[in-house]
Amino acid sequence: MAISSARKNASADRRAANRARAENRPHARVRARPILPNGRYKVTRRCLERRLFLAPGRDPAEINNFIGYCLAYTAEKYGVQIHAAVMMSNHYHVDLTDPRADLVEWKRLFNSLTARGFNVRRGRFDKVWSSDGPCDTQRPNDDESLMDLVYTITNPVDAGLVKWSRMWPGFTTADWRFGETRTFKRPEGLFDPNGEMPETASLTLARPPIFLELDDDALYEKLTAAVRAKELSIQDEFRAKGRRFMGLRKLARQDWNRPAVSYEERFTVTPKVAASSKWHRLAQLQRNRDWEREYAEARALWRDGKPAVFPAGTYWLFRFAGVTVAQRPLS
Repeated sequence: MAISSARKNASADRRAANRARAENRPHARVRARPILPNGRYKVTRRCLERRLFLAPGRDPAEINNFIGYCLAYTAEKYGVQIHAAVMMSNHYHVDLTDPRADLVEWKRLFNSLTARGFNVRRGRFDKVWSSDGPCDTQRPNDDESLMDLVYTITNPVDAGLVKWSRMWPGFTTADWRFGETRTFKRPEGLFDPNGEMPETASLTLARPPIFLELDDDALYEKLTAAVRAKELSIQDEFRAKGRRFMGLRKLARQDWNRPAVSYEERFTVTPKVAASSKWHRLAQLQRNRDWEREYAEARALWRDGKPAVFPAGTYWLFRFAGVTVAQRPLS
């Protein structure tokens, strides 16, 4: 696809803005971010070069069992609560709560297992996931968290692949109720039958800690209604533009080794906070900047051999360098 001069200029402008923002930062650059207990995230990971490595193909049941097994096994191992998950052809979205602050370890194992499994299935030996930085967005309130679930579930519809979320042939929790448990068998040929991996792994779809005044069924109905409204809105938009959904027959013929053909903006800022309310978003971004400033100050002291206390949520240096970390204040 040819890229227009306008798009090239826009990319150059974004790069310049990113450099200016870095130069105006009041402290040393911080790549770390806080990992705190009970954090709520939408975890997104893309395939290398946007290739369709995760395409369900003509036999989606086997792939879906493999993904479900890996998700169930890793969620149980690290105590991660899964609220919604969709595996698209070249990326995935998982909405979760991380009670034990083990998000990093959960992602490491889940991405490792799925990458190795897909390489075996595809006859590959190279990397599966893109090297882009983590895209684990947080939502500041209940309404935003609910719409995050809606976004995840309706992603196949929004991408123009199927008309209804439940029609997506790949792995999806679109038709799961909160509290529902499904069991997946250990895939043959991928794991040592005499190893530590269990014969089956079960995943229970956890209710997210939102709208606590509603019981599980009422929250599920609220989510279902929001999903339905989103699906109808997308369908209306497609009709207005004269677009059609790809459908199951064409999806089954997708070539897993080709990249997506849609244009993607590059050199943009990877989001860490998402909210329709500008003020909610700015407030969370300010808290993140305050944390980065405290982290940068503590790191400078630590490097100079002076006593340093890192802010609560410091992960890597605490785990691998044994630095002192402040206790999280009670809320």
